[in-house]
Amino acid sequence: MSEMNQTTANPVESEDDEISLIDLAIALGEEKKTLFAVPAITTTLALVASLLMTHIFTAKTVMMPPQQQQSGAASALASLGGLAGLAGAAAGIKSPDEMYVAFMQSEGLQNAVIKRLNLQERYEAKTLTDTRTELKEKVKISPDKKSGLITIEADDKDPAFAAQLANIHVEELRNLLGRLAVTDAQQRRVFYEQQIKKVQEELAAAEQSFRQAKEKSGMQVTAVLAESGVRASAELRGQIAAREVQLQAMSRFATAQNPDMQRISSELSAMRGQLSKLEQGGGGDVQGSPNQQQAVKSYRDVKVQEAMLEVLIKQYELARVDEAKEGPLLQEVDVAMAPERKSKPKRAIIVLVAAFAGLFLGVLIAFVRRALRRATQSGGTQLLLLKQAWSVRRN
Repeated sequence: MSEMNQTTANPVESEDDEISLIDLAIALGEEKKTLFAVPAITTTLALVASLLMTHIFTAKTVMMPPQQQQSGAASALASLGGLAGLAGAAAGIKSPDEMYVAFMQSEGLQNAVIKRLNLQERYEAKTLTDTRTELKEKVKISPDKKSGLITIEADDKDPAFAAQLANIHVEELRNLLGRLAVTDAQQRRVFYEQQIKKVQEELAAAEQSFRQAKEKSGMQVTAVLAESGVRASAELRGQIAAREVQLQAMSRFATAQNPDMQRISSELSAMRGQLSKLEQGGGGDVQGSPNQQQAVKSYRDVKVQEAMLEVLIKQYELARVDEAKEGPLLQEVDVAMAPERKSKPKRAIIVLVAAFAGLFLGVLIAFVRRALRRATQSGGTQLLLLKQAWSVRRN
């Protein structure tokens, strides 16, 4: 029984489908003028608008950021051990391309670009914030994950200015990196620069104190030192202090379980034991007046600071060598040149989209007009019902 119902329903459904297709063809045929006029109008308007739009040129520059490398000095010097690799890991929290893109999108770098090119006046922006917003719309910075290259694309109505805008981002990035420590060698160089400056100040103060104590003692301190053996004690203290600086540098990147940290710690313990034996044997004590004892103490401080300064200078020079081996921070693969052809507006796409939109609008208008015409021909009953349905009743 159900099969018979399905059989009788199928011809009806087929007939309804056939009638719907015929109605569609009739509606389009009756409104063929509208169907062709609306797309023609929208296409013409889009063509005229695209011709009146300002031509935009896009200049592109491609640069290669430096890659993190294992330091040569770190592997050559046992005192540094795994410092370079750990520093590289700490600096490599982000991939190099993402880090340099973030640098170029920073407010400081963008403000420098705006100032150099006077972009606030060119973009007619009221505030610096508005100028940065406009600049972000004009400049597109995109990293390539596979190659590691960074592409900078700048848009402007002047092709020469577009090229200048793209290239100046690379220049300002170089200036920014000159003030920052990015690579592992740079980080170590900056650290030792700070330590050297600190030790030099302490050494100058120790030398001044030694000169004053020597004048008050009224005798040659060197003779006292030669007899008491304080020189060996002072030099050993300096070596201990230098090791402590190295341990402090490594503790910024390594844990206590690091083999190099454990090795330096054991060497430091051995030196401290040696110093203790030396001073217990009388090598660190000086008999004499309080002024003489103060002079010897000041001499010890001077020798400690000198030993620390000597070690730090050696490490600083090795960090500079590693930094020089890394080569230039940024390398431009393609320098932006003034483009010869415009990139915007894309006239063909605009006209094509307008044509399809006009065709859709024409079909919609055709169906609406045919429906209204049929409603009028039926005596206006449907129009009356439609009016009543959409009318607002007043109480």
